[in-house]
Amino acid sequence: MLVHAWRKHLPFSGVRNDKPPNETVAAFKHRTRAQWGLLEWVNDTCERFKVNLLLIENKGPGISAAQELQNRFGQKPWGVHLVKIKGDKVARALAAQATFSQELVYAPDRDWSQMAIDEMANFPKGRYDDLTDSTTQAILFLRSTGLLAPMQKSPTRRRK
Repeated sequence: MLVHAWRKHLPFSGVRNDKPPNETVAAFKHRTRAQWGLLEWVNDTCERFKVNLLLIENKGPGISAAQELQNRFGQKPWGVHLVKIKGDKVARALAAQATFSQELVYAPDRDWSQMAIDEMANFPKGRYDDLTDSTTQAILFLRSTGLLAPMQKSPTRRRK
């Protein structure tokens, strides 16, 4: 199930703001959200959707992001897992394609769902590929850990 998606072009980290003791969490977020960078948006998304494990590519900027997320938000209830990437984005999308064709992925009726579906439908020729890449990464991770298995065809019954 696709739970949520967003597309933003952000600095790596935003301005650090402290929440005064008398300010509510909602008021603090409202006051500081315009200054958030990638790390703050990831933290907020993980908290809002009660993420257990955040998957990040184990290469280049992903390693730096994982380290900084651990440093800043390591006490949070969600963890960070660096995933070793095999093959290019197109190969990974093709490897996850069966999961879609077996209708094992559900997308709720939301604006962001359509954004993700459109991006995947246009991949690899579309303008964006980040949502496709993260979705296929999640599917391949779930399959590799045994949490997602392809549907087996049920045997056809013969009539006597």
